[in-house]
Amino acid sequence: MAMIAGKTRLIATMALSSLLLACVPTIQTVYLTPQVQGKVVLFTPGESANFSPLSGIAAYYPSAPEAATQSNQQGEFLLEANSTVEASLLMPGHSLNYYPVTVQAETFSYTVLAQASTKMLDLETVKLSSVVVSDELEGKQLLADSGPNALKYCNLNSVKQLRREQAVYQLLKQYYPAPEHLEQPVLSYIKDQQQQTLMWLEYVKRSCNWEDEDGYPRYRDMKDAREYFAELETSLLN
Repeated sequence: MAMIAGKTRLIATMALSSLLLACVPTIQTVYLTPQVQGKVVLFTPGESANFSPLSGIAAYYPSAPEAATQSNQQGEFLLEANSTVEASLLMPGHSLNYYPVTVQAETFSYTVLAQASTKMLDLETVKLSSVVVSDELEGKQLLADSGPNALKYCNLNSVKQLRREQAVYQLLKQYYPAPEHLEQPVLSYIKDQQQQTLMWLEYVKRSCNWEDEDGYPRYRDMKDAREYFAELETSLLN
């Protein structure tokens, strides 16, 4: 009996020691953004609809525009991660976050989302492709329907970006209604565009504030927005 009690105390002591050690801050590199391996492609609608790489397109994190990179002749770019050295608690737990990346040329600018861990103690690399429609090269905006009036309580810049991603995806679906029969790399472009639109939908949801000036919920607006979000998500997944 005494032996069992001793083993129990030993296990409890080891568990407590591990927990205490995890709470001790250590000085180490923390990555503020992931590394992005991206590709920018131009979609030209018409009878001979096609994709082609876009070179000379800038990509950068809004927090560090001085570290901008440019796409090469194949439309590919490598955006290095931003990091810092700080005291960090090595506590268990993991969550994902969105990291906006600006894609810019002379005639247009929009944002893509890279998804990675909320706190990165190791370098994470995100691969994504982004589609530009030929009209955008001419400075024309490409936007889907504006949605319900309730979206005015969400971040309007994010709502506009969602409308842009939605419009691009709708155009691709119009020309390629059965993507499951497509070959790479066209299939990957369409899937990446679908994923971007879904991420922006979630990004918009997170930005909404349904409380009025007195702190009471705007139930009607909340209901209208939720119905719109659900309908849009269904259309994107079908």
